[in-house]
Amino acid sequence: MAQHTNILLESGTNELEVIEFTIEYPDRDSREITVQSFGINVAKVREIIRMPELTALPNMPKSTIGIFNLRGFIIPVIDLGEWLFHEQSDFNDKKLIVAEFNNMRLGFIVNDVRRIHRFSWKQVESPDAINDYSADNSSIIGIIKTEDKNILMVDVEKIIAEINPQLGMEEDRADRKFDGANYTILMAEDSPTIRKMILSRLHVTSYNVISFNDGLSAWTALEEFAARAAKGEDLKKLVNLVITDIEMPQMDGLALTKNIKSHPHLSKLPVIFFSSLVSNDLHHKGEAVGADAQLTKPKISLLLDTVYELLKKTNQL
Repeated sequence: MAQHTNILLESGTNELEVIEFTIEYPDRDSREITVQSFGINVAKVREIIRMPELTALPNMPKSTIGIFNLRGFIIPVIDLGEWLFHEQSDFNDKKLIVAEFNNMRLGFIVNDVRRIHRFSWKQVESPDAINDYSADNSSIIGIIKTEDKNILMVDVEKIIAEINPQLGMEEDRADRKFDGANYTILMAEDSPTIRKMILSRLHVTSYNVISFNDGLSAWTALEEFAARAAKGEDLKKLVNLVITDIEMPQMDGLALTKNIKSHPHLSKLPVIFFSSLVSNDLHHKGEAVGADAQLTKPKISLLLDTVYELLKKTNQL
């Protein structure tokens, strides 16, 4: 498959497009080969190529097979089959998905690439719905049930954070003197690993945090706050700012933000996108739905600074 074209949808429609790929692994008991479908957001994929010649390096992290040069970019390559199923692969006739997110490019070895699907985020269920899956469920952020198969959405950010923490979330070592104890932040983030990282940093500044693992749950809570504000309560005493991922089950961050900014009692609530999908190519999506700031996920220290600046800008400090 050549480099993908711009097939992203209009902002705030709560839809996504997924590239379906497969990984083969032996059953733990019978050792018969099982073919499982997985998915990755089209917006994260640069291109799909045949397996290149790789250069192995000493002391490479877990499941990292080697590196290769793609038009001047040195790209680490990860064997997803080994990561998910702890089974080393024969790389003959494999495909390589070259992904870009969090301002980095990585290659993921898969058995085959099937097709592109268009789904509503409402079709993406929590990984709790997976009962008989042979890999680590914590590496899955959602499951899409179609008529003939289940497509499992891989948490590539968690994989990167665990393989090499230096490529994952940027550490924040700043001395935070601001006391955020009087401010409440609502956060929507589906990855448990990333959610824990953000929470730990926000707690450094003593913010009160209400955390959800999907956009719909976050929106339900915000609707309740809006109803209370409509009855006379001060919204600023209920919630002061929203931090949201873009990719989430049930409702994505674009749709969540569009709902917030079009609501009469919530429209002035500042919203920060903190997502691996934030890039120059996709920045207009956040602008279209009214996001107040857009940050890519490694910049955790910048997230704290942006929270402070937006609270000050909206006269909440």
